[in-house]
Amino acid sequence: MKSKTLLLTLICIFLITVSASYASNVNDNKMNITSKDSEKVYAMDNSQNIVISLKNISTAKILAAGDNDRPDNLSQSEIIAASQNVGEYISKNGKLPNYVIISDYKYSMSEFMFLLAKTVEYKYKESDAQISVKYNVKSPAKPVGVDIEGKFSQEDYYDFSKRVVNFISSKGRAPNYVSTPLGYMQYQTAIYSFIKILEKNNLPNYLSINIKKSYTLNKFMPKDSRTVAKPFIPINEKYNGESLEQYLQVTKNCQVNDKTIKSLAINLTKKYNNDYQKAETIFNYVNNEVDYVFYYNSKYGAKNALSKKGGNCVDKSHLMIALCRAINIPARYVHGTCNFISGNTYGHVWTQILVKNTWIAADPSNSRYNKFGHINNWDTRSYTLKGIYDEVKF
Repeated sequence: MKSKTLLLTLICIFLITVSASYASNVNDNKMNITSKDSEKVYAMDNSQNIVISLKNISTAKILAAGDNDRPDNLSQSEIIAASQNVGEYISKNGKLPNYVIISDYKYSMSEFMFLLAKTVEYKYKESDAQISVKYNVKSPAKPVGVDIEGKFSQEDYYDFSKRVVNFISSKGRAPNYVSTPLGYMQYQTAIYSFIKILEKNNLPNYLSINIKKSYTLNKFMPKDSRTVAKPFIPINEKYNGESLEQYLQVTKNCQVNDKTIKSLAINLTKKYNNDYQKAETIFNYVNNEVDYVFYYNSKYGAKNALSKKGGNCVDKSHLMIALCRAINIPARYVHGTCNFISGNTYGHVWTQILVKNTWIAADPSNSRYNKFGHINNWDTRSYTLKGIYDEVKF
């Protein structure tokens, strides 16, 4: 009975509300602020005024970051998708992750703060330009702030974003806090606020915020390690000249010759002349039109996953490979143990599709984060490869 009462009390205490738009001023001193989070509940009206409600939740493990194959520029859509990823992590774990993966590269939270601020700035200017990445941004020395309660206009948070960009560009590190008319907003809360601004892709008219310095978000400082725990295994591989016959075959769960599968593959790809466009179109169909459902091992196979418009990673891979093989594009299964952005580690199956001289990774398990050739819903720099197969029998 005591524990129930305590739980109810904690839930009441930890409720915070945020609605979307906002402002600021960057400085580098000391103050205090913190923020608690968990399940997000939101509503949007016609004027793009967003209301967010968050509750306190538990924490989870996240890994360190690597430095290979760094992109020079990122699209705004990639950064916004990553911000949704981080927002979900905060909602589940009550803290910022140590890094976020964008285009197969891990960015620290300080690097990500720069990308977020620059994206807000460009969106305000109605510019679709890509964002030039700033690497090796140091973490703030001592994040601090105060209770923040009030409302900021679109012009206010545009000013805030410019000053964050200028501060990081000139000093090579993230600010301890951002000064606003309502007081000093702590580093972690500022990142979270950027995420709320970009949550719906269009800038909201305002951000209403009520965050106490006692909340849990600001109590955790993300680690800034950039070492790779395991040797990097590329998700896209060069074709080494092996026989391709086995990667075109019919199997028990990969019904390549099924009339419905063959007809769909032809209809999806008939307007394209090259294998890349065909493979990408098939990937987009399976990723977006067939719902992901969690369960272990094969349950439906390609044919039934298509008819049910649903399946887990194995069955969605069966379907994608069947559609590719049906139009004579070689495709194969990849099996590994992966660390997902949710903080969970699972056995996982995805695919590689051969286009010219490259086996391109295609993981249709997450329509929000994954694209053809890019996997963002699990850590591609620390997975354990179990095998690459022409057929999966489990």
